[in-house]
Amino acid sequence: MTTDASTSAVLTPHGGARVTGALAVLTLATAAAVTAETLPVGLLPMIARDLGTSESRVGLLVSGYAVVVAAASLPLTALLGRWSRRRALTALLLGYAVGNGVFAVTHDYGVAMAARLLAGLAHAGFFSVAVGAAVSLVPPARAGRVTALVFTGVTLAFTAGVPAGTALGTVVGWRWAVTGIAAILLVLAVLAAVLLPAAPPPAATAPAPVRQVLRRGPVLRAAAVTVVATLGHYTAFTYVSPILHAAGIGAGSVSLVLFGFGAAGAAGLALAGGLADRLPRPALAGAVLLLGVALGVIGAPGTSAVVTVVAALAWGVAFGALPTLTQTAARRAAPDAGDAAPGLTNATTNTGIAGGGLLGGLLVADPPLLALTGAALAALALVLVLARPARPAPG
Repeated sequence: MTTDASTSAVLTPHGGARVTGALAVLTLATAAAVTAETLPVGLLPMIARDLGTSESRVGLLVSGYAVVVAAASLPLTALLGRWSRRRALTALLLGYAVGNGVFAVTHDYGVAMAARLLAGLAHAGFFSVAVGAAVSLVPPARAGRVTALVFTGVTLAFTAGVPAGTALGTVVGWRWAVTGIAAILLVLAVLAAVLLPAAPPPAATAPAPVRQVLRRGPVLRAAAVTVVATLGHYTAFTYVSPILHAAGIGAGSVSLVLFGFGAAGAAGLALAGGLADRLPRPALAGAVLLLGVALGVIGAPGTSAVVTVVAALAWGVAFGALPTLTQTAARRAAPDAGDAAPGLTNATTNTGIAGGGLLGGLLVADPPLLALTGAALAALALVLVLARPARPAPG
């Protein structure tokens, strides 16, 4: 088993405590980043009123953010490969903080859009650097576990960050909620600068360029699986409220179902963390299969409200597992590419998010069809997972 410069921190006095602190910062930064990304959705009417514009234009602050992430992830990952991960992560978190801070104080829609795009640019580089930094802190055999640990931040965002931010924004105003996120990101930037170990830039030990990596068959398959599975999920999830209403679940119960979805996602994440290093391909196939079956049950004619709730929980388990498993698939497909593999996953995930919102918008008049379309896309993703034997992991 080999170790790199940053992994060796584990072997030095107090290295264990420092690594634990660094992983905690990465997890909390992920939670803050995802909260900042999605918080405007719950505060849309207030933001629109304050900026003197329509809710649809405020919606562009969310979709435009996703487009920037999808377009900039790979170029920014390549650029940041020349920086140490400590420097890169600190700069990205500062960019997040500035973008959200400007968004919180502006009364001009154009400035608000520019601020959101700046935050989206930070997001474009964040996940590749954060996952790469976490994996570099531990021996290779634990890469899947620490990837799952970083993605615990996503679960924290959806079960705590976004609900708390929405509640705060409702009580004291959306600007205070966004200001709070900006302040947290600023503190995390300082902690990242202090706790992340000094190490050479990823490019110093990962010579394969991004363009070369993108020509590899296993990498392209991992990217295709991520796009199609994420597209299937977000085609339905973006419009989950109409889907649940059509199944007979009252408006007052939708939030409870979504809370259950988030809790089930935490269980899926835990399962992924346990399986990603030992059975990565079967685990990915199982998660995609569960996603398709759950959406198929929800969209099937005559499905009762009770069965819909059970299927929604299964859906949550599946989607909770997917980010860790798709990141692991990309990293195993390109073990010599540094942060290019997680950067590719970040780009393809956001392509699926943006595409799911657009595709779902075309089908929203028929909520069961939304779920069935998501199921069909999950089935296609499963075919891609199983199409060819997985490449053996490097010894």
